[in-house]
Amino acid sequence: MNIVVDDKEIVPLNEFELGWRFEKTRCPNISESEKKKIQPVSKIESKRLNKVIDYYEQEYNLREKFTQTDWISANAESDEKIERFRNQLELTLEKWDEEIIITWHRNITLKTTKKIFIKYWTDFLYPSSDDVTLISEKTNWVMFYRHFEVANIWTKISDGNDRNNQKKNSYSR
Repeated sequence: MNIVVDDKEIVPLNEFELGWRFEKTRCPNISESEKKKIQPVSKIESKRLNKVIDYYEQEYNLREKFTQTDWISANAESDEKIERFRNQLELTLEKWDEEIIITWHRNITLKTTKKIFIKYWTDFLYPSSDDVTLISEKTNWVMFYRHFEVANIWTKISDGNDRNNQKKNSYSR
């Protein structure tokens, strides 16, 4: 299944409730061209997208076709920990290069690239306040970030043999 964002429903970043996270004062390294790749959607479009995302937020809907990582530390208290999580994201999601949809709440959602998200993940995911769902536009993976600084990633299984190998690998950790 593909999740398609209606491009007519994209709103300016400066009108987005969380747009302040990407201002130069908070995110000094972000370029204008990168900011253009952060595309918030209207509240109406956000609610529409979340009707689809709701399905993927139910673990029982993922069990048969996805495999999950253990909970991963998404701690941003040091450069080393930020880079460690970034590297784990890159490794886990390396085979997919598609845009992603990030939702904080039924009416607070945006679309961006995987590259932008990974580069600026600490601006998208705030500890203590954010419980966020991220999903690839082709529904190949879903990530759940929790405000206590952990993330869990579910990736689509390509066939039954992959699932058996992934289960075996997860038991051997």
